[in-house]
Amino acid sequence: MSNVQLPAAGQCKWVEGTGGDYTFPCRNRVAAGVSYCDAHRAMVYISPEERRRSREGTPSFVPGVRRIAA
Repeated sequence: MSNVQLPAAGQCKWVEGTGGDYTFPCRNRVAAGVSYCDAHRAMVYISPEERRRSREGTPSFVPGVRRIAA
């Protein structure tokens, strides 16, 4: 098991790694109550419109954009 250094309060909580070996490489500042910096939030946030399109069966695929679960 690795010695994981958690991000300080007010820092982006973007995590990378697998199998219990995780790091928090992003040290960007975030607003109170926000988990990710703007760049990482854009990667994981799915807008209500996108969710609606997915439920309706309309493809929401955007070339070059990769969505991941948070």
